[in-house]
Amino acid sequence: MNPQFQKLYSSIIDLRVLSEALNRGDLQTFVYGKGYILANLKALQSNLRHLTWQTTEVAKGNFSLKVDFLGDFSTAFNEMTAQLKEATTRLQRMVGLDPLTKIANRLTLNDFLATAFQQTCRLNEVLSVLLIDIDFFKKINDTYGHSVGDEVLIQTTRLLSSQFRASDCFARYGGEEFMAVLPRTDLQTAIKIAQRILEVVEQNVFHINELELKLTISIGVSVRKEEDTRAEDIVLRSDEALYEAKRSGRNCFRVL
Repeated sequence: MNPQFQKLYSSIIDLRVLSEALNRGDLQTFVYGKGYILANLKALQSNLRHLTWQTTEVAKGNFSLKVDFLGDFSTAFNEMTAQLKEATTRLQRMVGLDPLTKIANRLTLNDFLATAFQQTCRLNEVLSVLLIDIDFFKKINDTYGHSVGDEVLIQTTRLLSSQFRASDCFARYGGEEFMAVLPRTDLQTAIKIAQRILEVVEQNVFHINELELKLTISIGVSVRKEEDTRAEDIVLRSDEALYEAKRSGRNCFRVL
C-alpha cells in the first residue's frame, strides 16, 4: 500500500476511534496519530479530563477553581462556582446564628468557648463568662403574647450586643438567656461590664407596637480558676451565680 495512503488511512481510523470515544464520554482512549484535526480533538479530550477533575473538586467544596478554555461554558462554570461559594458561605453563617436574634447560637458559642478556654489555659490568661437572663420574661409572654416576647428578645439583643468587643462572643444561650464569653477579661473588668449592661437595660424603654415596656436583667459572673479542667466549670459557676442574683431580688449580678 502506498505510504501516503497508509498514513491517511491511519489518521482516518484514529479520528474515528477518538471521535467515537468522545461521543460516548470516554476521555481515556488514546491514539497516536498526528495532524491538525486530531490535535484539536486531543486538546478537547485533555480539557474535558481537566474539567472532570475540576468538577470533582467542586463537589468536594473547592470553589476556587476557574475554567478558561471552553468559551461560553467557562463563563457559565465560573459563575456557577462563584454562586456556590457565596451560597455555602451564607449557609455556614446561618447555621451558626440564632434564627430569631441573628447573633451566635449555642453551637457557635460552644466552639468559641472551648477554643477560648484552651488558649487561656495554654497562655495562662484570664477568661470571664457572663450569663444573662431577662427578668420575668414569662410574664411578658403571658401578658402580651409571644410575638411581643420575640421582639423583646430582638431589642435586648441589639442593646446588649453593642456593649461587647468584636473579640468577645455574645450568644443566645437558650430561651431568654444570653451568654457572653470575654477572653482576656479579668474579674474586675467583667464586674464593670455587668454593672454597665444592668444600667443600660434598666434605663431603656422598649417600644413595641403601641407598647412601651421597661424590664431588667440578672447576671451571673465567673472567671476561669486554676482548678478548672473544663470550660463547663466556668459556665456552671456563672449559672449558679445567676440563680443567686435571681434569689437576691433580680436586676443585679452575682459572682462565683
